[in-house]
Amino acid sequence: MPQPGIPHRTVFAHHPLATLGLSFALGIIFARLIASSFVAFIPCGGMCSILVVYFFARGKQGIASFFLACAFLCLGATLTVVERKSVASDRIRIIYDEGIVASGDPVEVTGVLDPGPEPAPDGFYLTLKVERIRIREETRQASGVVSLFALVRDKTIRAEYDALELRYGARINVMTVLNRTDNFRNPGVTSFREFLDQRGYDATGTIKSPLLIERLDDDIVFLPLAWLYQWRQALLVSIDRRFSPETAGVLEAALLGNRYHLTQGTAERFREAGTFHVLVISGLHISFLGLTVLIIMRLFTTRRDWQFAVTVLFLWAFTLAVGAEPSVVRAALMFTVVALAPVLHRRASSLNALGGAGLALLVWRPADLFNPSFQLTFLSVLAIVTIAWPLLTRLLAVGVWRPTHTTPAPPDCGRWWRELGEALHWSEREWQEEMKHSPWQCRLFKTPIAIGLERLHLQRLLRYIVSVIMVSASVQLVLLPFLVIYFHRLSIASVLLNIVVGFLMAGLSFCALAAMVVFQISNSMAVPLVALTEAINWLLVHSVDPFERMRLASIRLPEYTGWASLVYGLYYVPLIKLTITLARWNPMLRPQPPDKQTSHRAPLFARYAAIAMMIAVFLVIWHPFSTRRPDGRLHIDFLDVGQGDAALVTMPDGITILIDAGGRPTYGKSRPDAIDDGGGEPFERDRRSIGEAVVSEYLWWRGLNQVDYILATHADADHIDGLNAVARNFSVRSAIVAREPSNDLEYAQFASTMRGVGVPIELFARGDSMRFGSVTVDVLWPVRLGSANAPSRNNDSIVLRLRYGERVFLLTGDIESNAEASLSNRPDELRCDVIKVAHHGSKTSSIESFVKATHPSVSIISVGLVSSYGHPDREVVERWRTAGATVLTTGQSGTISVSTDGLDLKLETFIAKPDRK
Repeated sequence: MPQPGIPHRTVFAHHPLATLGLSFALGIIFARLIASSFVAFIPCGGMCSILVVYFFARGKQGIASFFLACAFLCLGATLTVVERKSVASDRIRIIYDEGIVASGDPVEVTGVLDPGPEPAPDGFYLTLKVERIRIREETRQASGVVSLFALVRDKTIRAEYDALELRYGARINVMTVLNRTDNFRNPGVTSFREFLDQRGYDATGTIKSPLLIERLDDDIVFLPLAWLYQWRQALLVSIDRRFSPETAGVLEAALLGNRYHLTQGTAERFREAGTFHVLVISGLHISFLGLTVLIIMRLFTTRRDWQFAVTVLFLWAFTLAVGAEPSVVRAALMFTVVALAPVLHRRASSLNALGGAGLALLVWRPADLFNPSFQLTFLSVLAIVTIAWPLLTRLLAVGVWRPTHTTPAPPDCGRWWRELGEALHWSEREWQEEMKHSPWQCRLFKTPIAIGLERLHLQRLLRYIVSVIMVSASVQLVLLPFLVIYFHRLSIASVLLNIVVGFLMAGLSFCALAAMVVFQISNSMAVPLVALTEAINWLLVHSVDPFERMRLASIRLPEYTGWASLVYGLYYVPLIKLTITLARWNPMLRPQPPDKQTSHRAPLFARYAAIAMMIAVFLVIWHPFSTRRPDGRLHIDFLDVGQGDAALVTMPDGITILIDAGGRPTYGKSRPDAIDDGGGEPFERDRRSIGEAVVSEYLWWRGLNQVDYILATHADADHIDGLNAVARNFSVRSAIVAREPSNDLEYAQFASTMRGVGVPIELFARGDSMRFGSVTVDVLWPVRLGSANAPSRNNDSIVLRLRYGERVFLLTGDIESNAEASLSNRPDELRCDVIKVAHHGSKTSSIESFVKATHPSVSIISVGLVSSYGHPDREVVERWRTAGATVLTTGQSGTISVSTDGLDLKLETFIAKPDRK
């Protein structure tokens, strides 16, 4: 109870910026939900502001604070509406979304580079602030930002680009094809447009030749920023020259924010370990850098204002140099607020600094509240500030307790907590020294473990380990629903690996920078430092390997959708209650006598909240209600995987068969994402495969953590490649193939993956069949050969017929005219209601006799919206239509779902009204 004469301090008074930031965020959410206009929010905000002044003048600060929070809620809603309505009509995104220009049409874009070129192993990226766009001989004013990739294949092309002197502030004309089209339109799969909007881009494009760029003049730029960009470019080039590609990729990502040089294998190891955050410049990097500069400044001056000014100036220069990502800006803002407090003779509050940083960023761009990067970075810090830090400070207070005037009684906590605090923080040596100079003597009974650890000088190490574990566990606890929704991954190894990763990253950075400095003096003297850097990087990258071998690195989790997703909201109810209880818990307060204790409800509620929290964690991790219950219908979902095939068959009893899973088609002998740097293994950039980014995302959206069977119709990459990711991400009973071509690179990778995850491979051929209750699956093609080690080409594709009641479905892989002609000899086997058209509607398939024999009512073509092969062929589409079939393509319709109870036939498409060809 507040004492007489002393005003009661509200939560708002303790953390005003945090309260206002939360209110502002709630206003943004409210405006998004109701999609209203200014009229609804401005009067409410004005009225709340008047009430703030009125109640503050009458000395009712609590009520005034409430209306101030309401005013900021209205402000957040208002600015959200302003942002939504203030998108200029000449923005590139509007021009493309309204169909004024179609993705794929050539355009000429004029704009200014901001910042300069960003190097990549196979070229460089240009960020162009658009000023004009030329469309079909018509030039119009335009605005927005586009990201252009210039492919550099050899030194000659590099020299031509260098001659253009592309740099920050350069104005250029460029002929290109801009893209803003969603390539894979399936439920649960991230929209490409949404991805671009989150990154601040209106469109992307490719520059195929330096001849397509016309260098104009230079725009006026801020020279210190231009020098900063030049310094960063030179440092990137120097790192590439001095270190191996793997080490250079890690250094450039962690120190300079360039992740284009990360290899696929390296990035995936960090994701598996749950330590990818060390490769993303964020609060950890900013705090370390700021504290380092601040310590150095204290060596030169005792004036706090100079220490603050130089440190903050250096920190913001670094923030701008690495791209000013939301996580970096947030960390820089927080550090600025915390560092400013001592200068103003105030005590810094981490929660207040976090709220102030969030408020500033959201005022600037309210839509960032829905950016995953923004959410994850703020929630991570919030977890540390509200859970990890209070636990650690209370552990310290309990561990160092000794009888004083303010703390005469022992800590009021559990015995295990007291002994842990003492083991980590109690110093018997300091206590004995204190007793020598004390006028009174007493004996304290502390855990003997503390004395032993102090003698062995292990307390500091153990304090660090416990701190890292608490921080990691707190962050994962708070982020768990978001980790499932955005990444479908929970890292088990991260709690332990974070103990050493911080040391390794600090050592890697120090050794690398030292080597760069020594290189300026002598190359030979720098060799040992380079070798040490390479060794530390190997340990950092491969630290997860033992956990991977034991399959303890991470687990992949599906998500709840629909009404079941309320689990994620309910998850935070007990967590908030426990956090509030933790904030109020002070084991150093004197325990009240039983006759003065007012209520036992708080501890009881805390116990209930802890039980509810454990139940919530169970529901999210073990997801017992995420999978749809069997409905007695046969479902086939044809996914949009671009140029490729993928279909999920769900039997009436819930058993699933995934037939193909797409993949990036290969042109010639090499993959398009593999770059040969002139020697050694090709560089494979860090990019998500179709199987990971599309098929697995859809399966997780369906709430699945297992797929009973996977079937590869044949060994082409656009069919079999995605199954590798599915087998790694899901529990699979067995894999089905028709051929085992050992000399086929795609099949060899598939077989290696199956061995690695322990999935057996079964061979099926014509005449084989499977029964799933009332559903019969017959294999109509290919014929069985004497040796399974035979080529697996288009005409060797597995052809399946699914029969359920009166309905028949035919899935044809990529068979061409020869196989179709053979199957047409048995027309009684081919008659069907729905057919998956062979080979993406190519003119090499769908011969007249085959079309007539199947005679379906629905023909589905699995093909991208834009096919580099020209699929589907117009004559083929017309042939199916002439036969009486409704023709749908996954590229236009997105996911195409058909289902039957054995009698009816239902058809649904992800895109409600696709354009028919």
